[in-house]
Amino acid sequence: MTDIRKNLIILIFVLSGVMVSLLVLNFQKLEKDQRSKLNIKSDALKNLPVKISRGPVDFLNLKDGSDRVLYYEETDSIIYEVGFDAKNKRELARISNVLKMSFSPNGEELIAAVSEKGILKNFYFNLRENRRVELPKNAENIVFSADGQRVVYYTYDKESDWVNILTANPIGIDPITIFKTRIKDLKLAWSETNLIILYPIRDPSAAFSITPDGKEFQKIPEKDSGETSILKNLGLETTNLKLSPLKDYLIFVNTKDKKLYSLKI
Repeated sequence: MTDIRKNLIILIFVLSGVMVSLLVLNFQKLEKDQRSKLNIKSDALKNLPVKISRGPVDFLNLKDGSDRVLYYEETDSIIYEVGFDAKNKRELARISNVLKMSFSPNGEELIAAVSEKGILKNFYFNLRENRRVELPKNAENIVFSADGQRVVYYTYDKESDWVNILTANPIGIDPITIFKTRIKDLKLAWSETNLIILYPIRDPSAAFSITPDGKEFQKIPEKDSGETSILKNLGLETTNLKLSPLKDYLIFVNTKDKKLYSLKI
């Protein structure tokens, strides 16, 4: 009977030791899992959007062959160049009273609609050569082609009520009418695939593409890009969304504060 009691006591001690060991191991695993979750959260925080501009931004472009973005800061009327990571910012030029602006792909040229003493004027600027050329006043929404060799814009003829879409070289020479439409208040773009994109400002989903010679015209199907979904998942509504060439950064304007941001993805 005494031996049985001794054995029971020993068994109880052994089982108690096993239970303590299991509790310690489970606690260590739980602590490790929590640290892992915290690390994941910490990494995610590093990839939150980073503010680039101090004030509202409407005009920007990614500089070809680089990790730089160009933008016009409304607060101080200065054109800046900055890295996708929001570092190494530098001033390029100051242009006051800008209403519209379009950058060339290489970042050395731009076209701006400027108000001078209440009169709207279009200008071509060469930032490298510090040169300015006045363009036709009736040209609207002037944007560069993907190679920077041509621009596309539209004019409105009040008498005929037609909107004419033209291409020309950046200083307005050799204009060619490629298309006519009744759609007013157009937004134009020239894609990297060498297609001219047009759509009504009030309805971006009604977008069409035209070849630069004006011979082919077709509707573009509406779709939601993966980049847009990423930002929506962060609770952000954006405009001027651009994906970096290496697809590692999203550059965009937050519609809430109108400021320029960068997001590493």
